[in-house]
Formats: sequence, structure tokens, C-alpha cells
Amino acid sequence: METPLPIETDYPEDVFRPDLTPEYRVGCAKAYFKSNFLARRVFRQRVDVAFSLMPSAKCDRALDAGTGAGFLLPGLAARCREVDGVDLSPIIHYTQGMLDNRDLHNVKLTDADLLHLPFTDCAFDLAVCLSVIEHIPQPEAALKELARVLRNNGVLILGYPLEHAFLKSLKRMYRIEKRLRLRIRGEPLPQGKAFHPHVTNCRDLENLVSRIFGIEIRHDIRILGFAVYRILKLRKTAING
Repeated sequence: METPLPIETDYPEDVFRPDLTPEYRVGCAKAYFKSNFLARRVFRQRVDVAFSLMPSAKCDRALDAGTGAGFLLPGLAARCREVDGVDLSPIIHYTQGMLDNRDLHNVKLTDADLLHLPFTDCAFDLAVCLSVIEHIPQPEAALKELARVLRNNGVLILGYPLEHAFLKSLKRMYRIEKRLRLRIRGEPLPQGKAFHPHVTNCRDLENLVSRIFGIEIRHDIRILGFAVYRILKLRKTAING
């Protein structure tokens, strides 16, 4: 069965404005619909890979940790009886609108910090955390908190960019291309610093992850042969939990 995903009209036009304040640009739907071809491809590919690594059986409850615009939520809602999405960004107000447009009633959104999740121990069968861990200054604390709310034998799908010179060059070129495109169209330019910049050394992240979870699968998304994004399928066991 094809994974259901949001479409552009599920979101209000405001969410695609280039002059959104930084706190609204976090996890914004614009990356999936309004960015250039290469960026859209990477964003969509990481979603496809994430869903391919999830357990095939329907789960009771799933967590989208750092849901942003909620691009994963319709697919999770189809696979799970209950879904919780958490984020600190006010973008989740737009996310709720998308859920309402798609008539999804088994998804609940909560304004919450990954370091202090408002859930009991062992509450979830499945957790997904894409493009979030690199923004957290205390990644070990966040991973331990995700392990806490996962049941034994539960699965965490963790994705993050691989910060190296090639990827940083691509990001610089993307920012230049984006600003040129907006200037040509006469549209306002983005203002302000990133809401939560990348602060975690992702090159060392896998060593940290392996102390908390069992690593079952690693999948790299590549551009021109360079790995730019890594997705891990992790398992919580009684030993590492």
C-alpha cells in the first residue's frame, strides 16, 4: 500500500511565505514543495527510506519526535492506532490544519521538548526522529529520553545529515540559489538567524547511538556518490534500555 503523504493544498499559503520568521521555518512544508529539485529529492527520499525501515505490522502507538510540518503524520496514522507528534516550533499550528484537512483523528500534537517528553515510560512501539538530533546540544540526553518512552523491542528511526565539506558546499549553494530566485521574483528574503542551528557533531553520533540502542540497519542517501544523509533503524532491548 502506498504511504499517504500531505499535498501542498493541505497547508495554508502562509506556510510557504519566504519571509516566515525563523521559529516558523523549522520543519517547514516548503522544503517538500517549494525548494529546488535536488533539495526536494533528498527530503522526499529520506521519508521513503524511513517508512521502508519501519515494522510492517500495525503498531499501537507511534511518536514523531520533532514533527515540524508533520509530513510523516498521515503515513504514521495509517500504520498506527495512535500517533503523537511533538515539537517546540509554533509551526505545529499549521500542522494541525493539515491534519484537519485530511480528517485524521488518531494524531495528537503537543508542544514539547525532546529532553523532557510528556509521556510515561514504555509508551510507544515506534518513534521517528528525522533531522532533529543535529539541532540538540545534548544529543545523549535526547536519545536516552527517546529510549525511555519506547517499549522493549521498540524501534527508533533516526535520521540526520552528515556534516562534511561537500554537504556544507551544497547548502551554501542552495542558500545562494534561493536568495537569487527570490530577488528575481521580487519576493521578500528570509530574515533572522536559524531558530535552532546545527550544533551536534554528527560524525561522532553513531558511536553515541550505539551505547543506547542496538543498530539494526544504516542507510545513506547519496548525491553524486557522496553520502549526505544517514538513517538508522535502532532497536531498544532490555539490555540497552
